[in-house]
Amino acid sequence: MKHFPWDNLMVLLAVVRGGTLREAAKAARMSTATLSRRLDALEERLGGKVVERTSTGCIPTELGQRVFALAEQMEEAADEIAREADTPKELVGTVRINADEWASFLLITLLPGFNRQHPGLGVEVLTSREPYNLARREADALLRYGPPDTTDLRGDRVGRVEYALYANQAYAARRQAAIANQAWHELEFVGLDEPRVEFEVERWLRTLPGANRPWLRCNYSVGVLDGVTAGGGLGVVECTVAEHVGGLVRVRDAPALSQDVWLWTHRSLYDTPRFQALRDFLKRTWLNAVAGRTQPAA
Repeated sequence: MKHFPWDNLMVLLAVVRGGTLREAAKAARMSTATLSRRLDALEERLGGKVVERTSTGCIPTELGQRVFALAEQMEEAADEIAREADTPKELVGTVRINADEWASFLLITLLPGFNRQHPGLGVEVLTSREPYNLARREADALLRYGPPDTTDLRGDRVGRVEYALYANQAYAARRQAAIANQAWHELEFVGLDEPRVEFEVERWLRTLPGANRPWLRCNYSVGVLDGVTAGGGLGVVECTVAEHVGGLVRVRDAPALSQDVWLWTHRSLYDTPRFQALRDFLKRTWLNAVAGRTQPAA
């Protein structure tokens, strides 16, 4: 059997996923001309067109769709082999963890203790609202608030996030009467921007009778923490984060926003020593961090 150009199948994957030769070339880290030549070579080897190149992009043909599906299976198999090769026999290497902003903040505050226990292991924290794709090796693990949408992952509950309405000490002292009387209409708020008005935290703010619309609005959750810390008004902050930052006064609990945090990874990595070490560490330290929090005044 004549040698098959396997690498050219990766070009097809990039073209179908990117939709255009330009996007595919960026994803494949090669010039558009090189990518086009390799696509031509693949079509010549297969004896037919795999994509129709139009003025608006590339559309897979029937042959292209069949080959694309097979190429994805090959990619998954190759990733499985790579995960096996990357499984360390000792606690060395790097673990890449994807989490949202609050979980990332909490994770980073805990990780110095992990480094003291396992100095040979590095950690990369990758922050995003939407979860990364572990099957494509975009990360090794996810910190998320519930089960993933795939059965390929295994996970454990490692902690919990709890939220409350906070102000900085100076603002709380200055607006003490209004806060004590829950006169929300007399107070200023820090919140998320317009595209995020349906996030749970924003809906919770709107349950406060007469509360003003946030005058300071951010497109990222930790920006709310920054605004509250600077004295911009009241805002919803994760409680352990608030304790870590210091200088904030808890005004009102928001138990409806509490969620369990789960650490997920691919099944093939779940029992590896480095992932076990991370999982055990987070279970222990996250629990201790929550238990050690100052409780709100009655």
